[in-house]
Amino acid sequence: MEKQNEKTSMSFFDKIGASFQRKGFRSGLYATVTSILVIVAVVIVNLIASASGVQKDLTATGEKSLTKETKELLEGLEDDLTFYYLTKEGQTLSWLEPSYEMYMDLYEASSDRITFETVDLLLNPKFAEQYTDKTVVQYSIIVVNEATGLSRYISVQDMVLTETTLDQYTFQYQEVPVGLDIEGQLNAAIRYVVSGQETNFYAVTGHGENPLGTEGKKLLGKANIIYNTFESMTASQVPEDCDVLFITIPANDYTDEELQMFKEYADRGGDFLILAEKQDNAANYDRLLAYCGVQVEKRVILEGDSSRHNPASQLELYPIIESTNEITNNLSTANYLPLRNAYALSVVKDTVHDIKVSKMLSTSDAAYAKSVENGKISSTTKQEGDSVGPFHVGLYLENTETKSEAVVLSGGYAFAEPYLALSNYANASLLTGSVNYMTDAGEVSAIRTLSFDSEEMLTINAAQANTIAIILVIIVPVLLIVAGVCIMLRRRNR
Repeated sequence: MEKQNEKTSMSFFDKIGASFQRKGFRSGLYATVTSILVIVAVVIVNLIASASGVQKDLTATGEKSLTKETKELLEGLEDDLTFYYLTKEGQTLSWLEPSYEMYMDLYEASSDRITFETVDLLLNPKFAEQYTDKTVVQYSIIVVNEATGLSRYISVQDMVLTETTLDQYTFQYQEVPVGLDIEGQLNAAIRYVVSGQETNFYAVTGHGENPLGTEGKKLLGKANIIYNTFESMTASQVPEDCDVLFITIPANDYTDEELQMFKEYADRGGDFLILAEKQDNAANYDRLLAYCGVQVEKRVILEGDSSRHNPASQLELYPIIESTNEITNNLSTANYLPLRNAYALSVVKDTVHDIKVSKMLSTSDAAYAKSVENGKISSTTKQEGDSVGPFHVGLYLENTETKSEAVVLSGGYAFAEPYLALSNYANASLLTGSVNYMTDAGEVSAIRTLSFDSEEMLTINAAQANTIAIILVIIVPVLLIVAGVCIMLRRRNR
């Protein structure tokens, strides 16, 4: 009996020893050792990188690093700039200050011309008076050019993006922070203190126009473009300091006196940014467009190329960005530039002055235009007799005699808030780029904002939507079924 137990015991330990000799154990041991070595290597690399200050932005949108435009701006600095961060000891905002510190580090690392300094407003309550006459608040920044003395105050209210929401408990409306616009505001301040240049932008009002929204005004501000309104019905002339006159679609036509005033502005070299649409009973509006060299045809455009319109509507075009104009050359052709309810634009051949024209935006050959009656079209489908593309939906015109310039965009929605808010649209760059080109202020690209939820809408065209639907609804299920059948047959044949 004792010998039998010994034999059984030996057999058990022999089995354990033999298991260590098996191929499966050796493979598993190799995989385990390899995994441990990889983990150790990663830890060591991270420790070395942390100690040396090496960082890599792995976010999808690059929100933890400076944009290409900012880096180019900083590389061109010739003067020393100081950024004074206004704070109070013992008072912090946990959701704001880490982002401030990140940008301070990024700007200082990108240029030896930039220095950030912290100023305690409790210890120096009158510090900001030497740079601005505005009432300063905590968490704001003052940018100073040490060579010229020019300065720009950036309020925290301009850097923090808010949204009005209804509190479910108190039923009171309140402003809730939803994002930050630090980089764009800092860049605007840098450009101003370096060049000292600002542009006056006047928007004509008083005729039922849709005004430029909050997002558009912020974009202009970041490009050092001052937004003003102009009540043309009560004025005798366009302001002398007007650099660009913004004409949107009037619900009520201009008077003869207003038309004459706009012509005189053009004759002295004034520039226009115009949203053009065919309006009934707006003869003077049409005459103003014709004086600039363009007319709007009474035909609304629908895009027949599915890659060139919104999947939900053929009336929302994604026009071709032409490279024949310096404004559009600076736009990213990888981004969409949606135009909604666009009308066909044509060049007026018989004009008072010689007009030089270059096309900026065009539709595809598959686009077609429908006649508009009483503000409506009979159908959205292409029919016999419909005009076919391509059509011009964006033009740049220059009067070679007076040097007056005009950027004319079809439809009234080129600068609608949703189009300006998203960085994957090129509309924001078109707005600031058009103004700066006509005023020789140089290129200023729209800098993205940082959203707290880091989410941004995905924009796709109709062709892409159809492709995704085919892949998800047909191809993927078929592949899964085929794979399942193959696995089942293989197991049966074993």
